[in-house]
Amino acid sequence: MKKYTVSISTPCKASMQNMTPMIGGRFCNSCQQQVVDFTNMSDQQIIDYLKKHNHVCGSLLPSQLNRELVERPKRRWVPAALLAGMLALVLPEIGKGQHKITGTVIAASGHTPIQGAMVYLLDQHGKPMKTGTTSKEDGSFSLEVPADFDKGVRLQVSLIGYEKTTIRISGRKLKANKQVECTLKMNEIILGGLGFEVTTGWQRWKNRFFS
Repeated sequence: MKKYTVSISTPCKASMQNMTPMIGGRFCNSCQQQVVDFTNMSDQQIIDYLKKHNHVCGSLLPSQLNRELVERPKRRWVPAALLAGMLALVLPEIGKGQHKITGTVIAASGHTPIQGAMVYLLDQHGKPMKTGTTSKEDGSFSLEVPADFDKGVRLQVSLIGYEKTTIRISGRKLKANKQVECTLKMNEIILGGLGFEVTTGWQRWKNRFFS
C-alpha cells in the first residue's frame, strides 16, 4: 500500500498580499507562477492534484505537512441512471426564481476590505456548490441563489492566508435582501515548492531494517 507525504524544505518569504488573486490560489510575480492554495483541500484532493502536476509551488497549513496523507478508498461504480436519480432527490431544483445576496468581506485586523475572497453556497451537507463568486477590490460581492433556499443559506468564505469562515443567513434576512458582512482572520501558512514523497510497503520495510 502506498503512502504519501508533503513537505516544504525551504519555505518562501514572499508576501501573499503582494500576489495577484486567481482561481485556485494566487500568482507570484517574482516567480512568475501560480501558488496553489491547498489550505482548504482534503488529503485526497492534495494527493490527486500532486499526482497530476509536477514542480508545484503552494501554500499549506502546518498541520498538512510532514505527515501521512489519508487516501480515500476508491468508490464502487454506480450506474449513471441510478446516480442521476439519487442526485435529483438531494439537489435543489434551479430555475424557479432566485434570491440575491450582497455583502462585504473584511480583514479582522484593521477592518480593511479583502479582494479575491471566494464565496460559495453550501449544500445541505455543508459542501461547496458550483454557485459562487469572488469579492471585488472594495470587498463587496453579489451572489444569486435558488429560491429553494428560502428557509436560509450558508456561505463559505475563504482566501489563501486566511481562516475559512461559514456565514449563516436566515430565511427572513435572505428575503429582506439585507447586506451581510464576513470577517476573515489571518491564518498561519507555509509557502514554497512542494516535495511529494510516495513510499510503498516494501520501501518502508527496507528503510526500517537497512537504513
